[in-house]
Amino acid sequence: MRRMILTVPIIAGMLLSSAARSNAADPAACAVLTPAQVSTALGVSIDKGEPISRPGTCQWIGKGRFATLTIAVTRAGKTPVDQFNEGKKGGLGGAVTAEPLSGVGDDAYYVFFSGTNRAGLGLVVKKGTSEFEVRVYGFDLDKAKPIAKTLAQEAAGKF
Repeated sequence: MRRMILTVPIIAGMLLSSAARSNAADPAACAVLTPAQVSTALGVSIDKGEPISRPGTCQWIGKGRFATLTIAVTRAGKTPVDQFNEGKKGGLGGAVTAEPLSGVGDDAYYVFFSGTNRAGLGLVVKKGTSEFEVRVYGFDLDKAKPIAKTLAQEAAGKF
């Protein structure tokens, strides 16, 4: 019984230490793009940007338009590069289109719901062993693409 009592705090300490290391390694997305960069790209004044769900995600909101940045972390045993390659295939039975794009990071593709024009547009970028996605909302797809590309090029310089 004494051995079990001593083991529990040691295991709990190891788990807490592991969780702290995991959170410390989680990049702060709000530091990747400045409010000025996002505001200029969206064409409206925006807030300072707030993390959503974890430090590796950030959202900037302006009048009728907003942008998010999500930096991938290893999930379900898949590295960010694995996730990038899987997403490149599109998905949901053809409901999601993955359209290749050059000139951003090492590789990139737009993602959007097939057959829609204003449901939000994502631009997924691989840079080295990192992967991130910029999403923009409040624009038709033809206008959203260059905006997402501008923000992604800015962000790619930080990886």
